[in-house]
Amino acid sequence: MYVVFKFEKGAKEIEELFKDDVVSRQTVIKKDGKSLDMDDAIYVLVEGSEEGILRAREIAKHNVLEGKESEEVYRKIKEAEDAASLGMGAIFG
Repeated sequence: MYVVFKFEKGAKEIEELFKDDVVSRQTVIKKDGKSLDMDDAIYVLVEGSEEGILRAREIAKHNVLEGKESEEVYRKIKEAEDAASLGMGAIFG
């Protein structure tokens, strides 16, 4: 399970997601929109248990992306993470 959020820079909910006990046990990835060839927003992907996803949604309920927009951001974040992993493998492989 996963949920994707979109925030303005400096939004307090971003820090709340990382500090929350339940959410911080999930996989939480924060990306600048510019690094994803998108807008100037901050995107946060939370992947993990149903409990973690529900808690993340509670914290940042007004920033949840849904549907195609969520799928597109998820895909771009995963592609960026995969590219970073391949780069590290080339360095240390």
